[in-house]
Amino acid sequence: MDHQGLLRQLEMLALPEADFNHEAHLRAAWAYRRRYPAREAAARCAHTLSRYAMAKGAAHKYHHTLTMAALAILYSRLDAQPELLEDWAGFLACCHDVSTDLRCVVLQHYSEEKLYNETARKAFVEPDLKPLPSGSMLH
Repeated sequence: MDHQGLLRQLEMLALPEADFNHEAHLRAAWAYRRRYPAREAAARCAHTLSRYAMAKGAAHKYHHTLTMAALAILYSRLDAQPELLEDWAGFLACCHDVSTDLRCVVLQHYSEEKLYNETARKAFVEPDLKPLPSGSMLH
């Protein structure tokens, strides 16, 4: 499925759960950024992921701070290399660390205590270890 089809399926809540793996999450983030400026892309992506999780009975799996932190990291890389907006394989290669261990990348910015509390799951909290790139995108 192409990136437009993925977004269409996600937004219609029709994407089978089995097809929504980590790479599909990354592809959705990338596809939103192709269409919209970073701030709007992040808002749309987070909203869609949250809606999808709720619709599939998995609202507890959606973590807002983790989502927004990942988007800040990914979108800052796209801002640094805008040609990656046209190159899915290149984007994956540039974000290999995020595609293989997202939590480890995010934990460079957050302590586990701060990231894994209920407040961070429901609403964005600022990092306590080091600032996120493109922090203004998050406010």
